[in-house]
Amino acid sequence: MLMYEDEAVFRQSGSIYRHWAKKGIGSEVKSFPSRKSVKVMGAVAVGTDPKWHFRFITVFNSDSFLVLLKQLVRQYTGRRIHLVVDNAKYHKAPEVMDWVEKNSAKIELHFLPTYSPELNAAEYVWKETRRKTTHNRFFPTVDHLKQKLFRRFNRFQGNPTSLRNVLASFA
Repeated sequence: MLMYEDEAVFRQSGSIYRHWAKKGIGSEVKSFPSRKSVKVMGAVAVGTDPKWHFRFITVFNSDSFLVLLKQLVRQYTGRRIHLVVDNAKYHKAPEVMDWVEKNSAKIELHFLPTYSPELNAAEYVWKETRRKTTHNRFFPTVDHLKQKLFRRFNRFQGNPTSLRNVLASFA
């Protein structure tokens, strides 16, 4: 099974993005300065039946990455996972590499060339999530943002067709 893994940060202040508005009227996107955010690790299986897996976390490190790896191995018992990851330091941490080596029959990590996000299918999931969920949106609380992200990710899980459209270039 081929999967791609990546991490993303979604800010409570959302993201202001260009859009159409009536000439002379314009539009207003509510926002306020905030450094609060939601961190997510996600992995996507590509192919004719794509699958999306995610975890909300507090910090990106080897411990949180190991939790995701263990979740994936449990989910796909009996199948070997080829997981494509970027070159984040914690992906290559000694404890991660030791665990992967001990579980080499279940999972293998493949590292992308540096600075090549266009080769990671998970990046396209983040892009679609931002486009449909956070661009030009106001989130009064971090919990509200997290709830909206959870809904979007559940749509990906429950509707493989929508995910297949996002990952068309990886099929």
